[in-house]
Amino acid sequence: MLKSKYIVAFILLVSVAFFILGLIYPIMSTKKQVLGLVLNYREIRLFDSVSLFFNGKEYLLGTIIFLFTIILPILKYLEIINRIFVLFRIPERIDRVLHLLDKWSMLDVFLIALLLLNFKMNSTIIVMQIEVGTLFLAVSIIARMICTTLIDYLHLSKNHVSR
Repeated sequence: MLKSKYIVAFILLVSVAFFILGLIYPIMSTKKQVLGLVLNYREIRLFDSVSLFFNGKEYLLGTIIFLFTIILPILKYLEIINRIFVLFRIPERIDRVLHLLDKWSMLDVFLIALLLLNFKMNSTIIVMQIEVGTLFLAVSIIARMICTTLIDYLHLSKNHVSR
């Protein structure tokens, strides 16, 4: 059981590292070009996309993307850390609510896809490309989902043995 805990903690560490890399590195790049001559090149990070929505007075979209791609994953990481190491006792009701946050993992992916589709305007003048930050975010989400699945499995097997 102790060895399993360290494996899950390692997967969590990998997920957090990729999440941070996903926040640091650009998720997409845009360039305006005419006849192959690049006029303007810009890399967009996740935080930049939130600011673009707020600057464009799209407060609802900016808030949703900020909450579900930055704040909610951080809360999920804290909840997973507490589930692994039991740093403090959480009342059962709050624990159930926090555990339900895991069900929203695919919303992260959906919002990133929505963000990319919103900016996707490939033409001969404006070209958009997905960058490495998107890959980092996707790997972090998958690793986090594997981590929570392993925690649930280990928790269920622990309860099954004690019966």
